[in-house]
Order: sequence, then structure tokens, then C-alpha cells
Amino acid sequence: MNTSNTRYGAEKITELLSGAKRIFFVGIGGVNMSSLAAISASLGYKVSGSDRSVSEATERLCRDGIRVFIGHSADNVEDADAIVYTVAVATDNPEYVRAGERGIPRISRADYLGWLMHSARIRIGVSGMHGKSTATGMLASVLLSAEVDPTISSGAAIPELGCTYRAGGREFFLYEACEYKDAFLSFYPTTSIILNIDMDHPDYFTDLGMVKDSFAKCLSLVRDIAVVNGSDANVREVASGVSCRLVWYGTELDSDLQSPDSYDYFASEIELLPHGSVFTLNRFGDVLAKITLSEAGLHNVSDAVAVAAAAIENGISVDAVKRGLEAFRGAARRMEHVGKTPSGADVYLDYAHHPTEIKAALSSAKNFGGRLITVFQPHTYTRTKALFSEFAESLSIADELILA
Repeated sequence: MNTSNTRYGAEKITELLSGAKRIFFVGIGGVNMSSLAAISASLGYKVSGSDRSVSEATERLCRDGIRVFIGHSADNVEDADAIVYTVAVATDNPEYVRAGERGIPRISRADYLGWLMHSARIRIGVSGMHGKSTATGMLASVLLSAEVDPTISSGAAIPELGCTYRAGGREFFLYEACEYKDAFLSFYPTTSIILNIDMDHPDYFTDLGMVKDSFAKCLSLVRDIAVVNGSDANVREVASGVSCRLVWYGTELDSDLQSPDSYDYFASEIELLPHGSVFTLNRFGDVLAKITLSEAGLHNVSDAVAVAAAAIENGISVDAVKRGLEAFRGAARRMEHVGKTPSGADVYLDYAHHPTEIKAALSSAKNFGGRLITVFQPHTYTRTKALFSEFAESLSIADELILA
């Protein structure tokens, strides 16, 4: 049985960590856990952790002076003042068990991330069932371009950083807000981006109604601004009852296009290219900039508009937004060009594991020209079973399909 989120909240965690010097991370090689470990080390904590195998993330942490144990053992946590764990860890994990026996505080990853961010002045969370990592990477590029020294925790490696995180200042804290097991309900956003709402994670969410309820709770935590996708019917429904200021965005090519007058930020004059796109960014009907993206697909244009809105509403200049978006070269494993076959065919790697994501990725790949051969590895049993017909429809875009 897997562990669950603790939901202590920032005030309680501050109390639990009073006087703490040594923090141990169970599953430290994970995408998000490695970022939390590095940020914690930058705050002066003596950080260590464990994982089941060596990875690029664990090697990077070791180079940064963080001790990583390969393999889990109760002895690893003997001198820890607190442990942080991912909910993928089982309740019989020896480090988790030993910490409980010795009264060492045990804090879940999401709860700890919420505590880390709560003292930053501007906290921007990127949520949605699809596109979070790409949009987080785009916004990271914008904030780096603006030279505001952001602290960043992403779900995928960002090219400018070479990893998933950046330990920066306390003015801007940018993070990817994962919805799985309601992790994003442990966070403290001043600005929240909602890219889309769809049915996913059927091992946790019983139906779309439960998903919507979770996103509504997420929006209720927003202190200042919610940047929301006006072309997504589920987002419109959820956002209709929130009390924070809503900033609507969309594009002229949205399949569920509302009146352009209903959008605060809007992409027009869109040109979708085989390996990128060009569009005009508008705010309240005024032209702000002509932007060229290196990432293909309408979904990336939409995400770029969301990023621009969140940045500008938090004081970032239009020039910095344009520079950052145009400098962005994609997140790792998101339509990432990884080489060519001996016969000269281009090979791309994409993490798309939901029918909506697969449809977007393969539709973009179709525009590259040539024959599209797709190799697909299902991500979880529950998702594959629950969304089987949707998978079949999305994967049929390929000219040839190979199922792992």
C-alpha cells in the first residue's frame, strides 16, 4: 500500500522543522523530489536521500554535494531530523517505517513543496491535465529572461537549466502543480494557471465530476489571480464560482471559440508551421507583440498565451515575455528530437500518455511531412483500461503503430 499526502500545512511544518538541520528525502531521484532536495540544500539544510537506482538526477545531486544512498535501509535515516517522501513510496518502506518508530517527522512531497514556497512573494502554479511541464518551462524561460532570479520546480528538465529545478531568490517561486491525489491542494498560489481539465488518473479520480471538484478547490486557494483557458468548457464551469480575479485567455483557432471580446489575452494571426508557429499576442484588444515559437502545434500557442498572461499580470515586461518565449526550446521528452535512424528518418520522443496529449503530439508530427510511425508504451493499467477507446482514436492518427 502506498503512502498518502500529510496535509500538515505550512504553519505545522514550520513547527515540525523547528531546529531541524538534517532532512532526508525518500525517493530523492524523482523529478520533483530532486528539485526539493536541491532547493532545501540552498536554504542551508544538510540534505541526503535514497533511491532504488542510480540516475542522472542522483548523479547531479551527488555532484552538488548531496549524499545519495542507492537502496533503501532503515539505517539511512538514523541521524535525520525529518524525512520527506513521495506518495509512490510504500508504507512498508524501511526508512519510512524507521522514521515512524523513532518519532522523526514524516512529510509528504506536496506538503513540503507548499511549505518551501509559502514565504515567496509571488507564487505561480501551473496546473491542468496536459501541458504543465511545457508551460512551466516556457514561464521559466520568461522569468529567466526578465532576470528576476526565480526559484523553479518543474516536472521536466528545462533546457536553460539542464535539470528540473533552480534554487533562486524569494521573489518568484514557479512550480508545476500536479493534480494527482490532490497534491495541488497543499500549495499556496498567488497566481494559478489552469490550462485544461480532463478525465485522468482513474486509479484516484472516480469520474470527471471528482476532477472538477478538485480543480475548484485548487482555485479556491488562489490569493490573487487565476489565468484560465476560456476555450475549455470544463475550465469555464469550474472557474465560474471562484472569488479571485479571473484572467481569461484563448486563441482564434480554438475549437470551442468564445467571443474574442470575452478573452483578456488572445492569440490572433496564427501561422502553424511544421516546426513552430507565429502569432500575435493581444491584451484587451491591443496588440502587444508578434511572437515566434520553436514548438509546433496550436496547444503550444495556447500555453504560450497563458504564460504571457501570468507573467505580464505579475509585472514582467512584454519584451521579456517575447524574449523568453522565443528562446524556449522545449521541455525534455516533449516532442524532443533525439536523432535520426540509419535511413535518415527523424526520431522524436514524447511523454504523451493520455489520449488528448497523444492527439496533440501526433497531429503536430503529421505536419512535419512524410510517413508517421509511432511506437507507444502505455503508462498505467488503470488509464489504459478506462480510456481505451479514446487511446485507439488518438493513436489512429499514425500511419503505422507499434504497441509496446
